[in-house]
Amino acid sequence: MSKILGNKLPADLLERLAGKNLQAVAEKAIMVCSVDSNSWPHPAILSYFEVIAKDESNVRLAIYKDSATVANLLRNGKLTMQIVDQRIAYYVKGSVRELAHGMKSSPPNAKLNLRVEQVLADTADEEFEPGAYVTGGVTYTRPAKPANAWEVLKELLA
Repeated sequence: MSKILGNKLPADLLERLAGKNLQAVAEKAIMVCSVDSNSWPHPAILSYFEVIAKDESNVRLAIYKDSATVANLLRNGKLTMQIVDQRIAYYVKGSVRELAHGMKSSPPNAKLNLRVEQVLADTADEEFEPGAYVTGGVTYTRPAKPANAWEVLKELLA
């Protein structure tokens, strides 16, 4: 059951998205969902090398500038991020604006800012599902960390 936490990232989520311990999340994915021109949810997958919290109210994103996701965001400005991992499930909803249509450190990516408007935490209801919890999130494998990962995250914060 989802519970509204407010309009700021909670401390543990802020820490998780701070880009300080990328090794711990190097193979974990963040799901995002925009809304397409037909009002359908449009999912996409980002890595922790493309997402960083600037502060408790702003999350910066690097997303392919020619993608349907960016087109959706430029059209209606709405995005939901889903951060799911062992024993956590957060949904971060907000408004997005483009800060740059290409990044110096990664020209194919647009630099975007998500202004946090609502954060929800999702957990099983102990009354109906005692002991139930999320055991993991979406993962992927990457042969090596992107060569310019730190440059992308630094540019997102700038």
